[in-house]
Amino acid sequence: MAASGSGATTNAGRLAARIEAWPGVSAVRADCGVGIALAAGGGQIMHLHTGDEAELRLTRPVVERLGAALAESGRVAIRPGGDWIAVRLDTDSDLSLVMSLASVAIKANSDPLRGSAAPSPCGMAVANGRRPPRKPVRS
Repeated sequence: MAASGSGATTNAGRLAARIEAWPGVSAVRADCGVGIALAAGGGQIMHLHTGDEAELRLTRPVVERLGAALAESGRVAIRPGGDWIAVRLDTDSDLSLVMSLASVAIKANSDPLRGSAAPSPCGMAVANGRRPPRKPVRS
């Protein structure tokens, strides 16, 4: 799924095209069913539901560690108790911030010490009352 199909002239489209060009990153359908997602390391790290917002799965430990600084920036919305944050995509600075945070998300979601994390619903999934499908438990 190429990022150009997501409206490459929007800030979200420009962002998706840049990050999808990174090694190991691909554009896929968002688990919540709305928009596109960027996946790396076997999991979705970013959702682009609209042309003006990105949601990133930083993981709960990273959100707890960086949450105060991110919230103070005035550009990031923190999802309480969750793995996801949201960033408005209004300026080139916002795109740069999201690109930096995407790198953090890739690292946080591919940490071998975390093991295989269960799906975590993004803000859009929670707003729509959807939950990602549960992975089967191996016995």
